[in-house]
Amino acid sequence: MMSQSMQEEAKLDAMQRHWQSLRRGTPSSNILFEDVIETDNILALPIQNSHVESQIGACAPILKSLSCDLDSDSEFIDIHDCNVTPKSPFQIPETEEPIKGPLKLDASSLGDIPGQYTICALEPHQLPVVGVYIDPRVVPGFKYLVRPLPEVGKPSTMNKCLFNGKALTLTSIGRGYARRFTFESDKFIGNDNYFWSDNRPEGYAFELELLSEGDKFTFFNPNGEPEGTVEVLSIEGPQTEIFSSFKNGLVDKRATVTFTGKVEYYETGVAKPVLLSGTILSRKLKNKPRAEILKISRVNIRRHRYYLLPGIQKIHRRFTVRGDSINDVPTKYTMTGLESYEIPVVGTYVDPRIIPGFFYKVRPNDRRNHLFGGRALRLLSIGMGYAKRLTFQPDSLVEPDNYLWSDSHPDGLGLEPRAVHKGMKFVLESGDVVLGEATVFRDDLPQVEEHMERIKTPNGEAVQKYIFIDVLCHIRLARTGGASTENEEHLMRVTGLAVVRKEPKASEANVIRIENIGFDSQLLILFARTYPDLTLVPKIY
Repeated sequence: MMSQSMQEEAKLDAMQRHWQSLRRGTPSSNILFEDVIETDNILALPIQNSHVESQIGACAPILKSLSCDLDSDSEFIDIHDCNVTPKSPFQIPETEEPIKGPLKLDASSLGDIPGQYTICALEPHQLPVVGVYIDPRVVPGFKYLVRPLPEVGKPSTMNKCLFNGKALTLTSIGRGYARRFTFESDKFIGNDNYFWSDNRPEGYAFELELLSEGDKFTFFNPNGEPEGTVEVLSIEGPQTEIFSSFKNGLVDKRATVTFTGKVEYYETGVAKPVLLSGTILSRKLKNKPRAEILKISRVNIRRHRYYLLPGIQKIHRRFTVRGDSINDVPTKYTMTGLESYEIPVVGTYVDPRIIPGFFYKVRPNDRRNHLFGGRALRLLSIGMGYAKRLTFQPDSLVEPDNYLWSDSHPDGLGLEPRAVHKGMKFVLESGDVVLGEATVFRDDLPQVEEHMERIKTPNGEAVQKYIFIDVLCHIRLARTGGASTENEEHLMRVTGLAVVRKEPKASEANVIRIENIGFDSQLLILFARTYPDLTLVPKIY
């Protein structure tokens, strides 16, 4: 018994001497007993710091000695007897983001004069230009934001961009020791948008801009079917160039873009702003002064992948209509190419907004020209049956031929409602005050029906439409005292909401007034202050 106890004490002394020697060899290793779990997590990370790697290598034997083999006959000691300190060598201290060092440039690497420069660190989307060093990715024909660089050690984005912060198209790069960079001008005479590459010893940063606010696209699914349109509302981040190609006079560039776009589906007609991102491809042809966007790929909209092609391609606009199963034949049609302001007619379907007594312009969907010589005619009647006959006001009562059937054109028809016509005269009023007269001179732009309502009256049901107009008018302002002269006539663009009403037993709808008047003139400022409720009322002879 005594011998067994002495053997155990000898083993305990040997183990303590072993641990003490390890503690003296590795001063910080005595804390491993506390944070074993944290140690496992740190070891699972990739080793990128040589200091941490050396610490882990030094502690490897300790970790090995800490492995617990439950089947072995080793004796264990109390952890609290090891004089444990609260710190761990594996706890990586929190450090700030490493500051990027200065960027050294050598123009001889580009086959140019061996000029060497040191500038501040750049962001991934910035291209350096300083002295004779011109980044080869800076190419005329593309748009760039130009930002003067600060001194070495300061962030490259601290200075404001040139040209009032606008991205301009680079038109040319001069030759010689000091290269002149010339950009497109926003003036008719003269051009102040230029500078020399050696104007600043700190240099310049060029930031590529392939996509700009206001650009419009049509988006397609992977099968090549168009599904809607996108308008760029704002750019949400830098456009980082990821690829450049120079071949046979063609310059191709790819960049990553993130932007907010107004997405409108053909099926719903509802437009909503959506945050989008993708890869944009732009190409500069040899004989063209500016690069053009070819495609934006890898764009996700509502968890579906699309690609965008430039321009709103109206020929792809799709519109689906369904016949009323109670009052009409239960049919379904999909029309392609219908304008947003046109009301559909196809097959057996006639949109319920099309009502006799109102004026319409008629356009077949498979062509750009309108029927009836492009005139807006009053609709007289809508026939019954499978194919409905639409009869318009005839040019001759002897041989009336201004009519068609709803199924005459397989691609359907688009009817544009018209409220105001060339030659119509109005009185400009504000309450009981007459301010002048207006005569419609041009009515070329579309007129859009905003909504329609049915009003019950003692004589039946009246139909009232609200149609947005945008016309040119000759406006003659009234003098104080009621007199007016011809030299006071002004040609102005007038916008407003025309209220058109068809009484229950009337055959023709009439304009009651035009409200929410807007003038493309400084007179609107005067009227807005003095007469806030301007209206145009049809002139009665």
